[in-house]
Amino acid sequence: MDELTQILREARRIEVRARGMVSNEFSGEYRSSFKGRGIDFHDLREYIHGDDVRSIDWNTTARTAEPYVKQFIERRELNIYIAIDISSSSNYGSRKFSKRKVAAIISAIFSLSAAKNGDKVGLILFSNSVEFFSAAKKGSANCMRILRESLLYPHKPKQSDPGCALEFLLNHQSRKSLILLASDFLCSDFEQSLKVSSSKNDIIAIQLVDPAEQELPRVGKVRLTDPETGKSQTINTDSENIRQIYSKNRDQWQTNLNRMLESNGIDKIILSTDNEQNISMALRKFFKERKI
Repeated sequence: MDELTQILREARRIEVRARGMVSNEFSGEYRSSFKGRGIDFHDLREYIHGDDVRSIDWNTTARTAEPYVKQFIERRELNIYIAIDISSSSNYGSRKFSKRKVAAIISAIFSLSAAKNGDKVGLILFSNSVEFFSAAKKGSANCMRILRESLLYPHKPKQSDPGCALEFLLNHQSRKSLILLASDFLCSDFEQSLKVSSSKNDIIAIQLVDPAEQELPRVGKVRLTDPETGKSQTINTDSENIRQIYSKNRDQWQTNLNRMLESNGIDKIILSTDNEQNISMALRKFFKERKI
């Protein structure tokens, strides 16, 4: 079986799993977590005991001598952009999935939820430049195109810069959007771009993590290579001092990332390459906290 056939089969498996997750739980959670752009007047009906008195239409009530209340409907049609990091480190995964595949799963879940609620979804694939862009559209067919591109588009042997995707969107959007920014965020500073974009959009940071990156395993001497810079060095992972230094640096990096996101009002979802159940649990936790 060639690689393309394998990827297409994987896309189909992800689609089936994502549709099941959306149908069973996430479509309703999505709708209640991401509100539309406002409400529009829909109709009048007679007052029923228990209705909010603030919704009474006093002009109609005075004219008919019977109490009437206004009914409103939510004006949805959100614009959603899924921005996925496809730089070199996106292909890494020491467990069941690569970071790229986790991003594809999350893109399927969100795009199918959006389609079910009548919202538009677009896609941006980026490294240190925008590699692919698809404008926001409605419909299930668009969801499948987003999933295929998320899996099939060639990864780029480049460094990552989420800021380039945010800046690109600022120049190509006509109104406020919901931006799902999926990356491991192992990159240079992009806070200025984040600050400007977050003032005009609702941004959700989706941090893609792998267990092997969070804690240095004890496996003796190993040669480590940064996939984005190409720099290599040999370290002794049996050394307690080296493992402590790695852990301290990793914790400091995570603290700095959390500070940057929080100070700019950015919600965050952490997704691990462990297994699919962890993805589902992380999404449930996010939606629960988002509604509070």
